Amino acid sequence: MLAPSASAKAKHHVHVKTAPLTATAPVTTASFTFSVGVSGIGKSLGTINLSGSGQADLVNDAVSVSVTLPASVAKLIPGGSGGSETVNAVLSGGTVYVQIPSLATLLGEPWISLALPSSATTAIPGIFTTVGGALGDVNEILTFAQSHHAKVTSLGSSMVDGTSATGSQVSARVKGLKLSAILWANSSDQLVQAKVNAAVGAGHHIGISAVVDLTGYGGPVTVTVPNPSDVRAVPLSVVTSVLGGLLHNVHLGHGAKKH
Repeated sequence: MLAPSASAKAKHHVHVKTAPLTATAPVTTASFTFSVGVSGIGKSLGTINLSGSGQADLVNDAVSVSVTLPASVAKLIPGGSGGSETVNAVLSGGTVYVQIPSLATLLGEPWISLALPSSATTAIPGIFTTVGGALGDVNEILTFAQSHHAKVTSLGSSMVDGTSATGSQVSARVKGLKLSAILWANSSDQLVQAKVNAAVGAGHHIGISAVVDLTGYGGPVTVTVPNPSDVRAVPLSVVTSVLGGLLHNVHLGHGAKKH
């Protein structure tokens, strides 16, 4: 977490004119933890708080994530027990594998697999390359933000997650999206922590706040694909249809008091 001195330094708004830095190597692997809060989706859900952790192999285009869903979300999953639920997901080789405990008894297997469309599979290597480059070069992110008319201000130096880091705040408004981000980079200009706040829509806002902490750059990671005997393949069209129905029901619930 941020040291108290970081909050004090955040009050100084000095425009940053980023300068070219010595070329940095793209990130090859990383471990991360995160927490996300989402509000405005439906009154019955209140603020949805998610937390989790994961590992990324940016060379082999693979990532694994474990997410804890609150009871308010878990109860929407068929077979849910009414308590919180931990969902595991793995992306590897153009296939997404998801383990949702409450669905296991309905599907007969602990994991489901979703084959992504060819357009998405083709794009994945480029996405991982871009992410690996950005994580290893925060100045690149700041330069990109400024080139798209975002305001970048310096937050000075502080200790973040036990690491000496330099901070920058990015603020932008783009077509109904209000975005603010605080990025902390270590001495190698690798991203240590990102805090993001966003508001979407006019009048009725969907609010998103997230904190991501990154460690273990270049260290060993384990992204394990489940055994085929534990997997039930599900067409992507079925998943999108189910998710669409859930979101529709939440939306109706949110607007019920307007009638």
